[in-house]
Amino acid sequence: MRSVDELNITVRAANCLKAEGISLIGDLIQKTEMELLKGPHLGKKSVTEIKEVLATQGLSLGMRLENWPPENLDVAPNTSNIPNRYD
Repeated sequence: MRSVDELNITVRAANCLKAEGISLIGDLIQKTEMELLKGPHLGKKSVTEIKEVLATQGLSLGMRLENWPPENLDVAPNTSNIPNRYD
């Protein structure tokens, strides 16, 4: 499980995601572009930036993950050593 802080996005975009309650990449990729734009924090420019960065990692918005959230979600995302094929 990886934190959105590990994405190469601007601090503003990362902070906006956190304000929306999105702290893990697995949570982010399950959101659609429209869901992100409906919130009060993210605008079109930030969402475009996020989509471009996700694409460089073979990810996109609107993906569906089985068994998400993981049972061990109480583990801090930056310290987890559990391999995750979706991060």
